[in-house]
Amino acid sequence: MVSFEDLLNYSLNEEKNKITEEFKKILSEMNQIIDEAYAEVYREYSAKIIDLVNKNNDRIRGEIAKMEIENKRLISKEMDYWIENVKENAKKSLYEFVKTDNYKKGLESIISREVSDGSIIYCSPSDQKSISDIIKKKKISCKIVVDEKIVGGIKIYYPDKSLLKDFTLETILNQVFDDIRDKIAQILFGE
Repeated sequence: MVSFEDLLNYSLNEEKNKITEEFKKILSEMNQIIDEAYAEVYREYSAKIIDLVNKNNDRIRGEIAKMEIENKRLISKEMDYWIENVKENAKKSLYEFVKTDNYKKGLESIISREVSDGSIIYCSPSDQKSISDIIKKKKISCKIVVDEKIVGGIKIYYPDKSLLKDFTLETILNQVFDDIRDKIAQILFGE
């Protein structure tokens, strides 16, 4: 026969084992709940961190793009300054060029080819006498008007056609300069 004490111990052990099993199940469920909650919090905050990192990366890329554009603008402005400096120096050399024999020959060639009777020639004050001599020599009947803005060369106005042809050195320089601007930039900046 089983003693009361043994029965009590057996009963207590059974209950203890049941309670231990229940605690293990509860502990397992709690660990699972904690793991799931941790994973959810981890996913949520990972997503937020990734979102913040992406936003900051986008902001940084935007700032870099702005700085690159600003740098290009500044470089372009500096290049334009030096190219215009070259152009201004070329314009200054026009004052020396108008004193050469080649200039006078070119002027005579333009007048012979382009000026007709009744035309109006606009010229610089320094070219007025030379042009007058060429017109007399070529026996062309036209009017000469002095234009203080012209450094060299001439403009010819044909009143009967309402047409103005510009053979001024400034215009020719501007046209040539526009055509070779890229070559000048390549020489100056190696681009």
